[in-house]
Amino acid sequence: FFLFLFSILITSCKKEAIQTSSSEDSSCYPNNDRPIQAISYQEMAAMFKEYNNGQRNVLNDYRAKITKGEDSVATISVFFKLSELKQYIAYIERLSKEKEIDLTGVRIFTSAYPSDYEKKELQNRISYIIAPTTNIGDAKNVAYEPLKSSLKKPVSMKSILDKYADENTKNVNRASFFPLNMREKEPSSALNRGHNNPPY
Repeated sequence: FFLFLFSILITSCKKEAIQTSSSEDSSCYPNNDRPIQAISYQEMAAMFKEYNNGQRNVLNDYRAKITKGEDSVATISVFFKLSELKQYIAYIERLSKEKEIDLTGVRIFTSAYPSDYEKKELQNRISYIIAPTTNIGDAKNVAYEPLKSSLKKPVSMKSILDKYADENTKNVNRASFFPLNMREKEPSSALNRGHNNPPY
């Protein structure tokens, strides 16, 4: 009886594996269920309303002030192609695996292009920087730099950014995550340069 039951379980597992493998071919991720972080349209509408009635007005006023009224619409969204995001995830997964560091996720930081940025249409515009995260000591989900990390020894991005800190305040300016005004740019594993809207 146990041998018969065991053979049924083995057979059903094989059939299930065959069925799931065909669905996995259409996606590079085994779990394609609706994430628990997905929100409702009611939540989305309430969040957009809050932003439009608060922070967006302040940002539009700031844009109008720095552009002398020529451009008073703050950044509404940043677009990345799906292939770009998949490549980025594959890139940070590979780097983390090579260094044997547990990749826990990504952090998305609010930033802004500097006023002297090479593309005039992006100057002072809000942007976002995506960085890989890991646990360092007791600190959970810390933005870290796999390019500077050694085997099983992650280096936090903040420790690298500290050398670009404002000398007067000794604080890292998150808006200058990339040393944009330096001749030789130190590479990072952070992601930026999506397509801002506006400019259209």
